[in-house]
Amino acid sequence: MRHGLRTLAALLALLVVGSGTARARIKLTALPERERVEIQLDNGNYTLVEEERIVPLLPSNDERGNNRIDFSWSNTGIDKSSIQFRPIAIRQGNGFRPVGDAVRVINVAYPPGENALVWEVYSKEACALKVRVSYLIKNLTRTFSYRALANRAETHLTLRNFIVLSNYSGEDFGVAGLYAGFGPRFTREIGQQEEIKLLLDRFTGVPITKTFTFDWYRFGQLNPDKPHASKVLMHYQLKNHAKGGLGRFPLQPGKVRIFIEDGHGGEAFLGEDRTFLTPIDGKMRLYLGEARDIVCTRTIEDNKRHPVQGNLFHQEIRIKYEIENFKKDAVTLDIVEQVNRLARQYGADPHGDAEWVLHDDTSKELKITTERGGALPMLSVQLPPRPKDKDAKVEKRAFIFHLTIRNLW
Repeated sequence: MRHGLRTLAALLALLVVGSGTARARIKLTALPERERVEIQLDNGNYTLVEEERIVPLLPSNDERGNNRIDFSWSNTGIDKSSIQFRPIAIRQGNGFRPVGDAVRVINVAYPPGENALVWEVYSKEACALKVRVSYLIKNLTRTFSYRALANRAETHLTLRNFIVLSNYSGEDFGVAGLYAGFGPRFTREIGQQEEIKLLLDRFTGVPITKTFTFDWYRFGQLNPDKPHASKVLMHYQLKNHAKGGLGRFPLQPGKVRIFIEDGHGGEAFLGEDRTFLTPIDGKMRLYLGEARDIVCTRTIEDNKRHPVQGNLFHQEIRIKYEIENFKKDAVTLDIVEQVNRLARQYGADPHGDAEWVLHDDTSKELKITTERGGALPMLSVQLPPRPKDKDAKVEKRAFIFHLTIRNLW
């Protein structure tokens, strides 16, 4: 018998209460070895453990009473209310037969002041019973991580998805089956205070788009010398769907280490990010850092208040963006405007999502979408590459976003 099993079930034993003895729990047999352990890792707080054991039973009668099976533990995070006991099968020769009505669980008792419980089990016959004991346990946890490798052209990547099992539950489980609720099943030996990293899946040829984003209200002024400029951030964006080689299951939150092929058979480290849950058909964005070769400034050219009635008014705002692209390639810049923040800064609290309308003199080059919500329009604009002549000046291009935020008060 393993030492590690003592912590979780110091006594899982057959107990018999005789008619002429005090009604006490009496240990008659040693702890049966686990025949099988299955660990379900689909919950972040509690982990479901199911274990099967072979327990010898004596026939129940008036003189001997019923069998009593004792389950006790110490220094583990078992949720007592979650423990379940199920008779599965009766050994017959080299195999097993159904339990039928030969074995029944009569009741369960919780001895006061102990981490233990006792099942009273009726049996028609002496037999070796396969039982399944299941419970929820803390500190047997899983986290997810990823490794992304982009090709040199930054059009596709290979994404590896890992699960990391951390066992600080106080129990040594031995060889156990592992399942995260999706992906493959694993069989591994799981010891106490051990961490195991497993490859859940590997996705190749995943299409990516490299995006550049300017969001004034998120990042603010770049520095005092450039009061109207803010950061331009770079991301790889991919979609969790079958067309892109993904879409088998939701991609769980976790740390992503990002690399790119260096063109010489090696890899260069680009950075590290943490992702949110990416559902099927959802988008994952991987942060790469700041783009130093795209400069964007934002100025408020006009700001007018138009009274409507009483204290109700409309706020008309004209915003000008001036952008320079020093890259050798043409790029798309996504400009995020937070209309609620804009309303609070220049008008009043919109008391929910702001209602706004666009004016006709808004630059036609701006492609406006509201995928993130009506109060978070994204203005996308195509920028030409820098001139091939290294001595030529990069063109500064100007764009207008003219809107009125309605019904403020």
